[in-house]
Amino acid sequence: MIGEHETNVRGTNIHWLEAGSGDEPFLLIHGFGSSTAKWLDVLPLLGAERRAIALDLPGFGASDAPAGPYSPAWLAGAVLAFCDEIGVARAIWTGNSLGGLIAIHAAAAEPERVAALIGVDAALPTESAGRPNARVLVSFVAPALPVVGELIYRRYVRRPPEVLVRESLERNCARPERISETTWAALVADARGRVGRPAHARAVVRANRQMMWALSARREQTWRVLEAVRVPTLFIWGARDRLISVDAGEQAVRRLPGSELVVIDDCGHNPQMECPDEFAAAAIAFARKVSARADR
Repeated sequence: MIGEHETNVRGTNIHWLEAGSGDEPFLLIHGFGSSTAKWLDVLPLLGAERRAIALDLPGFGASDAPAGPYSPAWLAGAVLAFCDEIGVARAIWTGNSLGGLIAIHAAAAEPERVAALIGVDAALPTESAGRPNARVLVSFVAPALPVVGELIYRRYVRRPPEVLVRESLERNCARPERISETTWAALVADARGRVGRPAHARAVVRANRQMMWALSARREQTWRVLEAVRVPTLFIWGARDRLISVDAGEQAVRRLPGSELVVIDDCGHNPQMECPDEFAAAAIAFARKVSARADR
């Protein structure tokens, strides 16, 4: 059973979901332009093992959109404040795409708060970052442009929500037909809710711009943040991710000794949504390993 909540964190209402019980929960952080909808299928699976919490980041989903830079470090601070408010001292930070980069920043800055780190197709620079493909250009670069980015985004979200979701799944998934009806309905509702929310439009554009900087002009700074991580780390990657290719995960484990990489065959950018059983199995096995080490 999935519980739904809203918690006020320093004047910002944060929407979140949870399943299961126990200490050191999985803390599930979605990616850019996303929400808790992309964790719906794995929440019950992870919750059967231990408590699992998924939140809508500030500026996304059903959470408020306060003023702020929306950099990965700022968002990591917002998630830490959320954890303080709900009484979670330590968690297994599990982030997809931009959420993975946010989790990396938290692990580097506040390691005592991060029991372990799981980066899921994390937003990290790829070897081919200097040659972005058309999907990346259309999806991320154009909306990150100063001034016009917000206009592009506002016009984009006025399109039929079913069309927006279908295009997103075709871009992100190896096999979009595998997406469950529950997740499809939640994604459509999320897309429909983006219209007429100027504060959220500004937040999305700022978050996108900061993410693009982290993957390009600030790529070496991004790698230095990763190299500062000193907590148990697992990367889970879809073998057919066309947005952030698996070579980013391979480079990550080379740069972070002791980290692990699990590649899920025939899977795209959101393994937790497209291949929930395989994703949950990898995450749970890693969490058990981390707990066993801590008990020694």
